[in-house]
Amino acid sequence: MKRVLFVFVAALALVALMTACAAPTPEPTKPPAPAPTQPPAAAPTKAPEPTKAPEPTQAPAPTVAAAPVEIEYWQYFFETKKNLVDQLIVEFQKQNPNIKVVHTTFPYEQYNEKVAASVPAGRGPDVINLFYGWLPLYIDSGYLAPLPEKDFPVATIEKDFIPMVQIAKVDGKYYALPTAVRNLAIFYNKDLWTKAGLDATKPPKTFDELAEAAKKMTKVEGGKMMVAGWRVDLSNQDHNLYREILTRAYGGIPQSDDHKKIQWNATPGGYEAWQFLVDLTAKHKVSEPTIGQDGPTAWLAQQAGMMVSGSFYLGTAKSKATFNWGVFPMPAGPKAQANFGSFWTHGITSKAAKDPAKLAASVKFLQFLTSADVMKKWTPAIGELPARAEVLKDPMFVNDPLLAPFLQTLPVSYASYFVDETADRKALMDAYDAVVLKNADPKKSLDEAVAKVQKLFDDYWAKKK
Repeated sequence: MKRVLFVFVAALALVALMTACAAPTPEPTKPPAPAPTQPPAAAPTKAPEPTKAPEPTQAPAPTVAAAPVEIEYWQYFFETKKNLVDQLIVEFQKQNPNIKVVHTTFPYEQYNEKVAASVPAGRGPDVINLFYGWLPLYIDSGYLAPLPEKDFPVATIEKDFIPMVQIAKVDGKYYALPTAVRNLAIFYNKDLWTKAGLDATKPPKTFDELAEAAKKMTKVEGGKMMVAGWRVDLSNQDHNLYREILTRAYGGIPQSDDHKKIQWNATPGGYEAWQFLVDLTAKHKVSEPTIGQDGPTAWLAQQAGMMVSGSFYLGTAKSKATFNWGVFPMPAGPKAQANFGSFWTHGITSKAAKDPAKLAASVKFLQFLTSADVMKKWTPAIGELPARAEVLKDPMFVNDPLLAPFLQTLPVSYASYFVDETADRKALMDAYDAVVLKNADPKKSLDEAVAKVQKLFDDYWAKKK
């Protein structure tokens, strides 16, 4: 997620607030039972009484075909996803000729604002693609309806999908399901790796080894960093690196099981993990905030030997990297190996839930989008990993040298529970900047970040009482 996300979720909150001022925020509408796909056949017409000779009985009236149902699917614009979904809609409509799907996309920066302005007014999407970290906001604002239990049984979901998707279950009900999931790995420049005297076929297995490799790849000329061994970038994925990966790797647990307590600083391991991250810049000098626009840009420009990113970045790397590159699994820490998982997911809006015909059509489309067949098409086209456990075992994924590093740590991948992903991320960004730019005390900066995010959670849960 890019830094510009801050503006979008802020826009969502602003529009939601404006809506709330105009009228009470509606609660998610309980989905009514789906309408039948076509009306019952007309009853046979009774023949008239004969006057002289019996007349043949009149044949039953022909069944009238159900009128086509039109539903709208929204996602933010990302070219490969748009193109694939367009193709999938053609396939779905062939299977379901009485359902028409209108595919609408918006620029990323307008997406949440459009949702906040349309759904409360009864317009906009019936099925929507959204980041899982936005679910609390969407649910509390009344934009999403729970998935109908008869169509999406909880036990079936938890048997067929990987455990990460359970973050989409709120108060015992699922509000969304993904087609694919993501986790992180280390993208590295094999050319820079070799020039530094490192063996590109033997990537590091621990974070300490990773730091040593970064030192060897870092290049400084005339006091200016020309190549960062590892470009630290909390605006992209390194906030997740700290929260879920390093904290666990050093023996901590990021949150309480009930998602009410932020525990980044609850154990010595949380502080040690934070110290490791800030030391890459402040002490070891293997990164510089001003080198490259961001981590991915610096890496593509060969100004960074390594960066953290997700399987979703594979397509970009394949099309834009002009050097030899590879991916290796997320390393382990002194106490454990862990990874961060995330996903964009599909939900049914409260607007669709109010119309039995649209609800039934939306259910069919969501079942199609989350099917095994679609997942097998999604991963090669997008780079994200299948969300169904069985599909992950397919040899086409297991034997792929670029996907395998992500698959290896999927069993230890955790999805963070966010109340406000933007504010959560910014708290860590501010803490990091305070250390590396203002020489603030690392422990104090982390404590301040925890206090900020804890207040977000306290305010959120207080409203639930």
